[in-house]
Amino acid sequence: MGNALLLEPLAMPSITASNTASGYSAGNVGNDFMGLVWKSDAGAAARNIVIDLGADKPVDTIALFGLFGAQPGWQLSVDLATSAQGAFGGSFTSGPTESLLAGSAMPVSELGRALYRFVSPPPVSRYVRLNFSSLGSAAVQVSRAVICSAIQLDRNYQFGAAYGVRPLGTVDFSARGVLLRRRGKKLRGVGITFGSIYKDEVEEKVQPLLERIGNDEPLCIVTDPDADAQRQNRMWLGFLTGNLGTVHARPGGFRADFNLVAID
Repeated sequence: MGNALLLEPLAMPSITASNTASGYSAGNVGNDFMGLVWKSDAGAAARNIVIDLGADKPVDTIALFGLFGAQPGWQLSVDLATSAQGAFGGSFTSGPTESLLAGSAMPVSELGRALYRFVSPPPVSRYVRLNFSSLGSAAVQVSRAVICSAIQLDRNYQFGAAYGVRPLGTVDFSARGVLLRRRGKKLRGVGITFGSIYKDEVEEKVQPLLERIGNDEPLCIVTDPDADAQRQNRMWLGFLTGNLGTVHARPGGFRADFNLVAID
């Protein structure tokens, strides 16, 4: 089991696609409205997205959400280029081709998820190209892309992790006992506690992260990034709830709670 990942999505000022189906937009992969998606043309010779981060920034991890219709044989590769190299007109760093889906066990929602990590990424990159292959004549659909440098703490979260559901529907009964039901979305939730974080990690990574995102900017949590059939179900994209901060719990150890309601 690998230590959990905390992924803070970088801003994506410019997003272009090799082709786009009518009524969709490549820019949708950069917003948090999961019903707005990018979809490629079916049967196109090339299906890729190029994301401009606006400046050179550390990048080692890419997560994709809302992969409706994704099949086990579909593949993903990622290219990185710096500002000096330009948007793939010259030299750039190419990552290996991997399975698009992060694991074989599909989420209940049937919206697939991808997790791609560079083993030896360049120090910084500005341009990120997502290449989708082995799709046959199918179209690829993506709702949200998360591109960042992952935070992976030296000490993993402690036992007591909680996995829940926040149902948004309601059930009531009229005075005559008639069922009054309003069906609603069921949002997944996860709660984990890092109970022994090193002081330098709190000061340099965790506390700055919490101060940047608060409860109104998205965060992706991957509870176990190691390859596994269930890895898609170990990924959450959403917003933190409850008290945000860190506690000096013991000598040499700080605590931080991450309670997240997922939108994916």
